[in-house]
Parts: sequence; C-alpha cells; structure tokens
Amino acid sequence: MASAQSTKSVKKLVLCFDGTGNTFSGTSGDTNIVKLYDKFNRDDPHQYHYYQTGIGTYDINGGSVNKGFLGGIRSSITRALDQDNDPCGDMTSDKIYMFGFSRGAYTARFLARMINTVGLLSMGNDEMVPFAYQLYQRYEAGEFEPRKEPEPTKDSNGIAKDFLNGFVNPKVNPANAATREVANEIKAFQNTFCRVVKVYFLGIFDCVNSVAVLENPREPATVLGTATHVRHAVAVDEFRVKFKPSLLQQDVKAITNIGESVKEVWFPGNHGDVGGGWPILDPPKGFWEGLKRSLSTLVPKQRGTSADPRNDDCQMSDIPLDWMIREIDLVNKMNRDIGHPEWSITFSERKRGFKRLLRAKLNQAKQSALHDTIRFGGGLSPFKVISWNIMEYLPLILRYELDSSGNWVKRRWTPNKGSPRDIPKGAMLHQSLIDRISNPALNYRPRNDHGDDTNLCLLDDKGLGVAQLAEVREPGKTDGVRALKEEDKSQGSPVVNVPE
Repeated sequence: MASAQSTKSVKKLVLCFDGTGNTFSGTSGDTNIVKLYDKFNRDDPHQYHYYQTGIGTYDINGGSVNKGFLGGIRSSITRALDQDNDPCGDMTSDKIYMFGFSRGAYTARFLARMINTVGLLSMGNDEMVPFAYQLYQRYEAGEFEPRKEPEPTKDSNGIAKDFLNGFVNPKVNPANAATREVANEIKAFQNTFCRVVKVYFLGIFDCVNSVAVLENPREPATVLGTATHVRHAVAVDEFRVKFKPSLLQQDVKAITNIGESVKEVWFPGNHGDVGGGWPILDPPKGFWEGLKRSLSTLVPKQRGTSADPRNDDCQMSDIPLDWMIREIDLVNKMNRDIGHPEWSITFSERKRGFKRLLRAKLNQAKQSALHDTIRFGGGLSPFKVISWNIMEYLPLILRYELDSSGNWVKRRWTPNKGSPRDIPKGAMLHQSLIDRISNPALNYRPRNDHGDDTNLCLLDDKGLGVAQLAEVREPGKTDGVRALKEEDKSQGSPVVNVPE
C-alpha cells in the first residue's frame, strides 16, 4: 500500500508581484507580470496563483502594513500547502514560483531570501508575521550573516535542514553573548513556528530596490541558495537615478551549487520596455503628430480585441516576456528529463497564441521605438518629463553603481544627470540587443560602459556598430551563445539568441 507521502500531489504555488503603481488594465499597457499571469493554466488543480498589484515600500514600524502585506503572501502560500490537511505530507516537496517587475521584482527577491532564512510560518500563526519580518531585518542589517564553510546540511531536494548550521556574525566576536542570542533566537523561531522552504523558480523583470524620492536603497543582496532557478531580464536604456538596477552579477560569478542556476540577461529599451507597462510607441507620422505626442502621455490600446488576433501588434517588451517563458519551458524540460514532470508549471493555450503572434511579428517587436521618460516625446507628458529631469540634477540621492572592477560603490553627492546604467563585465546580452545595434536604420547607439566612465562597452572602437563577438556554446544547450571579445576572454559578454 502506498504511503501518504508517495501519493501526495506536488503543489505549484505561483506568486506574481507587479511594479509600483502597476495593476491590471486589459490594454497593451499591461505589464509582463499581468501578461505572464494571463498565460498560466488556472484550471490545473495542483497549481495555485496569487497576483499582487503594484506596491510601494514597507517598514517594520507600520504594523498593519507588515501584517497585511507579508501576512497576505504567507496566507496565500500556506493555504495552498495546507489545503489537503495532510499531516503526513512532505511540505518541502511543493514548488514555489515567484515573478516580479520593478519594485515587485525586489519584493519577490526579498521574500525568497526571507523564506529561506527565517522559514515559512505554519498555518494559524498570522500574528507572528511582524516578528518574523523583524528577525529577518536583523539578518539583513548584518547582526549575523552566513559564512561559506561549513555549508548547511541539505536534503535530497537541496534544502537546508538546519538553516543556522555554520552561520556566524562576521562583524562581532563569535564568542559574544549577544551574537549567540540572535542566532539562537532565529533558530528557535524557525524550529517552533516555521517550515523550511526553498523557492524553485524566481523570474524577475528589471529589478530595482528604490523608487520613492526620499527612500535610500540597499546594496544588491545575493540570491544564492534562496532559489533553485533565478532569471533576471534587465533594461539597457533606463537613465533615471531612482531606477538603478539591483543586479545579480555577483551571483552569476559566484554560483557553485550543483542544481542551481542564475541567468541575468540585458535587453534594449527602458524600464517599461523590458517589464511592460508602456503603450506601443510608433514613430510619429509627420511634424504635427510628433509635436502632439511631446505634449501628452501615451494612451494604451485595448489588447486582444481585434477580430483576428493575428492583427494584434507586438512591442519591445514582448521579447523579454518570450525569453522568460522560454526559460520556464527549459526548466520544465529539465524536470521531465529527471523524472519529475509534476514539478513543472503549466500554461494555457494563450501561451501558444502569444508565441505564434511574436514569431509572425518579431521584427515589429525588435524595431519598436524606445520609450524615454526624461525626453520629450518619449511617452510621458511634459510635466512628468520635467519632474524626472529635475530629479536627475538633485544631489544627495543615494544609489549604488558599479565601478570598473565590478564592485558596488555608494554614490550620493554627484547628481546622476541622466547617466546610463553600468553594465558589468561578463554580462549576458540578448540577441535582440545585438540586432538593434547592428541595424543602421535604427541609429541605436547605447552609451553604457563598465563603470569606468570611458569606453562604451556595447559598441566597436568607432562607436558605429556592435563590439566584436565570438562564438561560444553553453554545455548542454542547442542554442548558440556569443561573447564580446576582450583581452580577458573569460570576462566576455555571452549573448543569448532570440529563438526565431
């Protein structure tokens, strides 16, 4: 007779977090989080879905905010985990998928780390949510941090059985009584109130950790060990000081765990051209239309309302969305190959429709006009453009930027002045970015560098075309990958091709 554990169905929990101010609109201006959510199979009895509209900032001092936000997320997870009331089931066998855009991406990343660090509260412990959050804030503040050796013991799914095994405080003497008290408190809290869970797939679009004017961002934190598969689509052409990316490059270089993977890929366009949320920006037809556009904000079109769906338009943000779906499909294939198809997320037929439409109109998506929030005619009204430009010249706005060595540097006194994002050495570039630079008709010349404020890293020596590329092939992959040629070839930038 089969045991309760062997017959238990694996649940897939899909959590989606939209960017600040974003929500469902049913138009072409919907974000990729909404469009991705639309394509999940909500008829799958073993797949549960949660969508959080655009959110702002959260502070432990606001008790109702903490309980409402984190408690709501916790409830959405644990309700699904506990729905079958199976006390014998192995809760760690269920799979959590998280997706986010903008600040919602930072929320998903933060939550994945928090769940892995403190644990997931068991059913009926809603009142403990603020306390769990406070414990995690103490962890983030550096009261104790992980050391590399020895690593925590893990079960067959790669989940740490004892999360504090091998954890010490690097800033305080390990023999300090206060340090031991913090570590013991979190370990006791986890053992008493929580179960250890690891996010299976973390997919994020252009993660930023600070949007509010007076909010200070944190240095990008690692996600290693908190999720099995991590995917991040990043925008090349975002210039705003409050939208500096929270990158994973340090994780890409440092990953050593077998079974974990981190991919961070750069795409052309600004924040919304990668994560969605923009209406389609067609080139203006004549002077007067261009003038009219520069004095107004774009109005999105209703999507999917044409008599023939093949007549719907595609836009630049559809390419990162297609890439994310493809990465999910690759993980699904891996699950099948290792004999665990039940771990895979399932889609509705709308995914196939989207794929067919994008294949038919791929050039339209690749050649779409860029949106630009600090340029008149780039999609926003003059008042909003002026507001964003004023912020670019304000001092005292803290942000983290890369230096030429790939290290994070805190900057505050020097105004941003609309400077482009720094692209780390070894960054992965999507084929749509290469194609756009290579198309002379588009006159696309990105001014990004490696943080040295000198050489443009995406262009050739003359600044007219794409930098030299070399062919590379990833182990176990059938799709080609290319890399920027540099003196140190290990620091080249692999390029992921768009599947035609």
